[in-house]
Amino acid sequence: MQKTPVSPSRHAPGPPGRFLFGSLLDVRENPIEFYAEATRRYGDVVRFRYGRRKAWHLVNNPAHIEWILQKNVGNYPKGFFFNRRISLLCGNGLVTSEGDFWRRQRRLAQPAFHRQRLANLVGTMTDATDSMLGEWDDYARRDHAFDVTESMMRLALQVVGRSLFSTELGEHSERVYHAMSGVLAHIGFRMFNPFSAGEKVPTKRNRTFVRDRHTLDEVSRHIIEERRREGGDRGDLLSMLMLARDEETGEGMSDAQLLDEVRTLLFTGHETTAVALSWTFKLLAQNPHVRERLQSEVDEVLQNRTPTLEDLPRLTFTRQIFEETLRLYPPVWCIPRHCNQADEIGGYDIGADSTVVILPYLTHRHPDFWDNPEAFDPDRFSLERCENRAKFAYFPFGGGPRVCIGANFSMMEAQIILAMVTQKFQLDLVPDHPVSMSQSLTLRPRHGLKMTLTPR
Repeated sequence: MQKTPVSPSRHAPGPPGRFLFGSLLDVRENPIEFYAEATRRYGDVVRFRYGRRKAWHLVNNPAHIEWILQKNVGNYPKGFFFNRRISLLCGNGLVTSEGDFWRRQRRLAQPAFHRQRLANLVGTMTDATDSMLGEWDDYARRDHAFDVTESMMRLALQVVGRSLFSTELGEHSERVYHAMSGVLAHIGFRMFNPFSAGEKVPTKRNRTFVRDRHTLDEVSRHIIEERRREGGDRGDLLSMLMLARDEETGEGMSDAQLLDEVRTLLFTGHETTAVALSWTFKLLAQNPHVRERLQSEVDEVLQNRTPTLEDLPRLTFTRQIFEETLRLYPPVWCIPRHCNQADEIGGYDIGADSTVVILPYLTHRHPDFWDNPEAFDPDRFSLERCENRAKFAYFPFGGGPRVCIGANFSMMEAQIILAMVTQKFQLDLVPDHPVSMSQSLTLRPRHGLKMTLTPR
């Protein structure tokens, strides 16, 4: 489709939208397709209108994204629109906090994700995965179709509990799983329905949200209170946060701050990895030649052993498969930013106090930066093919100073789980089960992913 020529007014091109509401109503129904069509028609910087004089922009070129997320990051905080919604879950935790407070929290949390500490978590990840595979043995014996997304969510929650908090979620895991799903669905609804009733209005939806949020608070408080009773330093992230003291005041974190961080880590530590692994199994089922190569690598490297840290560098194709899944289905598919002061991107004016939207989902499929972008091709992440790639053509964990603190944790966890599952089972999609994306806070499969198991 031919792109619209550059406007001489320095306003980026974009759809005219409807009277008063502009493009607000259009973007709600299928935001990814709406934004994809806009980039096809108008280019890499698109202006959308709402109200009489209000506008927001979509930015899709890697160089412009680098400007927003890294080079001029001080002008582009997460902003009110994003933080107001996500704070319903995370409060003022690492995902939502800004400025000096965020930098302090990040410094406190960073040591927990250093390579040596991650190395000590391999056994935790393999033990939890082995327990899940025991349940899958029963599914296979009964020829039982199951939702692999649900399994991945439960597994990732167990890994987070043991790894970051040295806590077995045990009896709480079911409650956390359902409550987290409910809270995320509510936040996704609020993102795309900004004029819906606020949480203080006792609608059915809001009452459900309040109940789910209370469940997460209850479990998070239980984790914190249990640790306070025990005392000591277990060397995990929760210990670091509880024992940390402010350099100026000497004060430790309040319970309210700890509560925000525990809820934040329960969310970020399991949701994105579980979602991406779900899409990985779907892609492998649809691409048997890739699955066969994966099986060959896992069999050759592991020789029926449980994977260790030393095995991971040799499971190169395993890692490439997960990286390619993150390209096609980045769990965090939309990154909004607030433009504080007027700026210029791609030759176009970006107004002060406006919103800029970045979609990794679209940039990861940009035809100017990816060959055959819709194809599932893990080899595109070989060292040779990565060498000259534009820096922000691929950013599944964000970028710049606010890149996801748990990126290495997630990659290691995914490699281990994918290798251990491949050792024991082949997964296939249930025919005729609907597969589509839920474009909410993350890119979950809308109807789950029903699959069957074949023992190897």
